[in-house]
Amino acid sequence: MLSISNNQERMSYTRLLTVCGLTCLSVGFVFEQAGQKQAGVLLLGFLLGVVLFYTTFSFSNGWRRLVAEKKSLWFRAQMLMIIVASLLMLPALGEGSLWGGSVRGYVRPLGLSLVVGAFVFGVGMQLAGSCASGALYNAGGGRLKMLIVIFMFALGALLGTAHYEWWMEQINVEPVNFLALYGVWGAVVINLVIAGILYYIFRLIEMRKYQRVEALWGKQANRTGKLLLSGALALAVLNFITLGYIGRPWSVANAFPLWGAKTTAFLGMELDLDFWAYWTEPAAEQSLSGGLLDHVGSVMNLGVVGGALAISALTVRFNMDYKVKLTELLTISAGGLMLGYGAIIGFGCNVGAFFSGVVSGSLHGWVWFLAALLGTTVVVMFKKTLART
Repeated sequence: MLSISNNQERMSYTRLLTVCGLTCLSVGFVFEQAGQKQAGVLLLGFLLGVVLFYTTFSFSNGWRRLVAEKKSLWFRAQMLMIIVASLLMLPALGEGSLWGGSVRGYVRPLGLSLVVGAFVFGVGMQLAGSCASGALYNAGGGRLKMLIVIFMFALGALLGTAHYEWWMEQINVEPVNFLALYGVWGAVVINLVIAGILYYIFRLIEMRKYQRVEALWGKQANRTGKLLLSGALALAVLNFITLGYIGRPWSVANAFPLWGAKTTAFLGMELDLDFWAYWTEPAAEQSLSGGLLDHVGSVMNLGVVGGALAISALTVRFNMDYKVKLTELLTISAGGLMLGYGAIIGFGCNVGAFFSGVVSGSLHGWVWFLAALLGTTVVVMFKKTLART
């Protein structure tokens, strides 16, 4: 028994040293190729991946459980995350600076593109079995079919950029910025009230169905609840750090159209992106002309994959899953395309549009949530109808 214990300890130390060594090599490589700031971005992404994977923090799974089973544990953790992040980030955004640098939030217009994009994303999220951040950390944890979702997400996002100009010409109204209208604490109160009401409503629905509610804290909380609570708090803090470090909140989907463009260029496909309105915007044009390691969103997303891979190896939860049936392949491919397309015309995913949009004090974040939840509901109800028949 002592020999077995010693062998296990040696294996644990070996895994730890290997993970630390590979992490240092990755950070060093990015530092050498793209500079100190990008190396820091990689580390931030790494921490996000660790938190997401270890705590199983999931938007798609949480929303599916909310609709299909009336279980609100994951969703209530998301509301707590928004409350904490609002308290941290809105004062900094109101000042316009943090840690000596300027900061800005995500404030987007309200209109047809937002609603349709969020709805399409919500449908795609349930077909693919994951959202943008979920696809990244699940791929890092060994679910190789998520690589298909990521690839199709990138192609869908590229397709969305082709139609971006048309969508922007449709019905759109000016953004509603709570910070500009009501000041910092007015915006904080609005977010706290909306998140609190949603928390209470779905908690009440769960209580009525099961006569009990899964707890996030306290003696009644199980390991899942405690992990989700710690994940919510950690993600709120990491989004705040992201705001201070790169000058804007956390976003995931903004890297995917670039990945799609780089992929088609690598395959020799000439698409004349210079004439697409999306790619004439300064930030998009600059990212297209540079390398992937120069793009903040790409480096952060790669960090998420790396962080998930590291923590899954350390906790012996890495599970190489490569089996996929033809029907599932078609379903997740369609879901990935919808995720990418919806993210572009709807101004982001669960992270950039919903989480970071809401904590930027923008009404579009809450509108995005409602439309995406409706898309999720349609798929879940359709699947339940098929199961009954």
